[in-house]
Amino acid sequence: MNTPAKFSSYLSISNYLSRRPMVAIAIGTILITSLSAGGCGENWRRWRDRKKPVPKAEVVAPKVSRDIPTPLRGTIGAEARITGVQQTLVSGIGFVVGLNGTGGLTIPEQYAAHLERMMGLNGVTIANDQDNSPIARKSPSELLKDRNTAAVIVQAAVPAGAREGESFDLYVRAINATSLEGGRLWTTELRIGPPSAFGDPQARILGSAKGPIFLNPFAEPGRLYDGVTRDVGRILEGGVVTFPTIIEIILDNPSHQRARQIVSAINSAFPEERRDRGQTARGKDESLIQVQIPRRYVDRREEFIDLLSHVTIDQSYPEIYARKYSTALISQPYLAGDMSMCLEALGERVLPFLSDLYDYPEAAPRLAALRAGAALGDSRVVKPLRDIALDESSKYRTDAMHLMSSLDESLLVDTTLKSLLQSDELAVRIEAYENLMDRALRARRMRLARMISESSSIGSGSQSQLDMLSRVSVPMDPIRGVGRVLIADKFFLDIVPFGEPLIYITQQKEPRIVLFGEQLRLSKPLLASAWSDRLMLVAEDVDSPIRLYYRNETTRTASTLKEVPESLPELIQLFARTPTPENPRFGLGLSYSEVVGALYQIYHDRGVLGLAAFTTEEDRLLADLLESAQPDEVTMRPESDRSGEVLVPIDDPSAPVVGENEAVRRERRTLLVPVNPLPEEPALEAEE
Repeated sequence: MNTPAKFSSYLSISNYLSRRPMVAIAIGTILITSLSAGGCGENWRRWRDRKKPVPKAEVVAPKVSRDIPTPLRGTIGAEARITGVQQTLVSGIGFVVGLNGTGGLTIPEQYAAHLERMMGLNGVTIANDQDNSPIARKSPSELLKDRNTAAVIVQAAVPAGAREGESFDLYVRAINATSLEGGRLWTTELRIGPPSAFGDPQARILGSAKGPIFLNPFAEPGRLYDGVTRDVGRILEGGVVTFPTIIEIILDNPSHQRARQIVSAINSAFPEERRDRGQTARGKDESLIQVQIPRRYVDRREEFIDLLSHVTIDQSYPEIYARKYSTALISQPYLAGDMSMCLEALGERVLPFLSDLYDYPEAAPRLAALRAGAALGDSRVVKPLRDIALDESSKYRTDAMHLMSSLDESLLVDTTLKSLLQSDELAVRIEAYENLMDRALRARRMRLARMISESSSIGSGSQSQLDMLSRVSVPMDPIRGVGRVLIADKFFLDIVPFGEPLIYITQQKEPRIVLFGEQLRLSKPLLASAWSDRLMLVAEDVDSPIRLYYRNETTRTASTLKEVPESLPELIQLFARTPTPENPRFGLGLSYSEVVGALYQIYHDRGVLGLAAFTTEEDRLLADLLESAQPDEVTMRPESDRSGEVLVPIDDPSAPVVGENEAVRRERRTLLVPVNPLPEEPALEAEE
């Protein structure tokens, strides 16, 4: 049969089957049965199974959403949690030298083995023959028994997001000494967590510690039983970060696209500057982003972390969000603090929406707008902030001073702060000084940077060197009226020639003695003594010179001086100066804490003309240590059988308004502690 004939026969069969559906079904059944019976049936099943996709196990995490107010939706804090924002407790076992015969007591064997091993690794052996060295020809075990040495526990709280090279304060506690007076800590490794000796599980090293130990400045040197603890002390800025700590953002619901949006939003809100090491945010995967604190926020870590959680993820239409946040300031005043952060994080494009709120009648929206405006450098905030700072009935005076001081190149800010140096309120005077000195330091740094860049004979220098140069000395200028000198490479002496006489002492970060008032001088006649008459200042009448007597308990020598300077700044320099072959001028060689103690005794004996008060900072180091020792609280998000969504509340509508919440309270100056104000002198009874 030819092909056309075959085609016509097939067509006729097809027409027949279409008219007989039951016959077609029967024929199909016969064909399938015959194929299954044949060899091709097995091949068919294999081909069918090979094409079928293999099922894979999937882990389905519950979708997390946060129960937050509507205005905060779309911010980083609404879709992620930020870790690494707490201070990190670090500790170590160290070795102190230079004591005055108060060390060398029995030491636990584990600590002794640890220190002997560390000293051996650093070249301390009996074969060491360095001349004029306290470790010459001494083994580590002999050094530990020396009465002028001690083993100590060193603890510190490393700030969140600390960069390599940053410094921090240390807390030192003696293990085998009754007093740490005169001691200096050798370089000590600081590890995460409580102190661990050799043989214990070793945690990561985050920093190192060394430096002279600062004891209670109001203790009497050489005495052990005057009610003051001497086996504990601190080293101001003696710790250095060697391994940076990391701030991380963990997305609630992993997404590569959302992670990229968050990274872009952070880098847009905090662009890289010349002093920074790379961009602020880097994405690691679909759920993890690492963040480093920009250099300009190193001294404002809490503010940066707050801002980070309030960054708006969608950066396409900032004006729309600016209007939304400024409206929420008025309609939801309990969110004023959050809205202020959201507005600041959006940048300068929000300023047109803020300016109308600078004079708003309600306190919460007004202060929130002023805070954001000041942070963004809007000069229009100066006048309303100045009004608050000068209002003696306002409880936001120090907050307003702190905010307006961030605006550089404003003569009105300088003159306002300068006038507040004469305030009757102690906290206001200290806040005005701190802000004026910060402004003077910033201005001096800018001048030095300009001089270095314009001079071809001076190298560019590093940023840290420029920072150090700008802090060492601040000449007195007529605009701000405050000055600074470095005394014997031990501490700073700041001069504030305004208002009533006052001595202000710092106990954290850089050591400072601040003298308020014009031409502080010793009074005459004078009889002031300290430390059981080991230091005495005497003048019989107003025409007599002031004589000095000092007995050094360490060297067992006594010194006398027929006439000492009457000016308090010059006297402080004499107290701290140590004679050297290069500079043989007379000096007592006192430490920072000893100089402070001597000043306090002179104050107590009414030895300074018109001195009104002697005040110091509240101790923050122990509070930081206690806080960093607490375990981190982790928000649990268990899966729910009834729903894939878990609500995580992050806001409390009943929280106080801005000005009373924790974010603003952190910006306020450290609490001041007046040191035993002098009793009023009894009035003389009139003769009958």
